[in-house]
Amino acid sequence: MEEKPSLLIIGNSNVGKSSITKLLLKDASQFKGKIGKNPGSTLLIKPIDQKNIPYKIIDLPGFGYAKSSSQRREIHIKQQIVSHIEKNHKQYFYSLVVINILRIEDEFKKYFYDNKETIPLTFELISFLTEFSLPILIIINKIDKLSNFDKNKIIKFLIDTSKEYGLNLIHLEKFKGDYSEAIPFLDFSALKKQNLGKLKVTINDLLNNYKKLEI
Repeated sequence: MEEKPSLLIIGNSNVGKSSITKLLLKDASQFKGKIGKNPGSTLLIKPIDQKNIPYKIIDLPGFGYAKSSSQRREIHIKQQIVSHIEKNHKQYFYSLVVINILRIEDEFKKYFYDNKETIPLTFELISFLTEFSLPILIIINKIDKLSNFDKNKIIKFLIDTSKEYGLNLIHLEKFKGDYSEAIPFLDFSALKKQNLGKLKVTINDLLNNYKKLEI
């Protein structure tokens, strides 16, 4: 049987990775991932493979904001993620980097503007994935928690800060398909299913492109 390509879902703890995974499945009732308010609930690397979807989903453990985690545990999870991607990156046709819009300002001010010796985890994840030339879509989740004004203000802050770091972010609707020139992002709400249709169309497009290259 032909091996299915994999969709990678990655992000810090409690950004909504498991909620997005559930939205992409045809039969979400079989999904065993914990979805809730407790950060760091996804602990193991678990391929999700259902017969009625043409790809597997790899929902990687979150790290970075789990209050109950020890530093040793955080380092172990991070090493686990790095090792998994290094060994399996050729199987991924697409990678979704999920971020929580409510944390963007605090993360970048604390780990980028206030301390030039540190790197925000969001940038670290994106930069690591680009090393393997993986197509990336940044999912800016939880936009339902903000007004349009505040949402647009924070997204502009994200774009401007990313440029200072050396990353060129552009909205998915304006993206021309060249991942060497820019990284697309999509404003999203897993709770309200906002822009879910756009996400599914984009995933299917990347899957079809991947299959063509494999032929």
